Amino acid sequence: MKQPAWACVQAIVLAVTTLFLLPLEVQAERNWEFSVGAFGGKAFHSNEDLKINGGVGNVIVTGTAHQVNLNDSPSFGGKLTAWHLPRTYNWQPQVGLELDWTRFTADAHTQHVPADGTVTIPGFRLAGLTLSPTDFGVNILAVNLMFRYPIWATPEMPQGRWYPYIGGGVGVERARLSDYATNHQETDYAPAVQGLVGIKFFLIKNLALFAEWKRTTAWHTFDYNGAPVPLGYSERWTIASNHIVGGIALHF
Repeated sequence: MKQPAWACVQAIVLAVTTLFLLPLEVQAERNWEFSVGAFGGKAFHSNEDLKINGGVGNVIVTGTAHQVNLNDSPSFGGKLTAWHLPRTYNWQPQVGLELDWTRFTADAHTQHVPADGTVTIPGFRLAGLTLSPTDFGVNILAVNLMFRYPIWATPEMPQGRWYPYIGGGVGVERARLSDYATNHQETDYAPAVQGLVGIKFFLIKNLALFAEWKRTTAWHTFDYNGAPVPLGYSERWTIASNHIVGGIALHF
């Protein structure tokens, strides 16, 4: 695992430990509210660049393929959230910490895309690339800093009858590449960033439904390490996705 990704893992472990220890510290007084939730929907992937580097013998190609299309896919996952409650229940915004896991796929079909770059043959330049089918299985584990604005808050329901919320955070994205043209498979861990906005409605005091938009982005480098491709060949993929999901949450 690369060093930046390992640092993110350590931060996530610390955040999870904090989430589980907080209830032990606030048994005497209700200063925190906790929730667990599950969600599902669809991931819409942005067309992004693919950077390549490699060649055969003295012929080296270094360039960037543009507007690479990844197939949209189902998106699902779960959340564990801790909200800090104010001493007076009014309109003031509330702050929380959230552990967020998201699962989806990002597969590239056969396609010809524009490209630019250099070729170590005089008079030649990279103008386009034909990509073979490549599949990605993706998991993201992230910690988000959250803010919500409770509507109709009361001492019995300090979170309000409903509330809009926003958040953002960092984490680790695990991407499993399967290249069918070369039968190459590789797993890469990379730092990920994400931002989200949503709205939550309470059916009863402890049960709520929510709808959310989330943007996730990570950059992965895959080193093919030889046969059947030239030794030293590598690809750097950008996986950037817009997730539109709905879910259910239990508050306690």
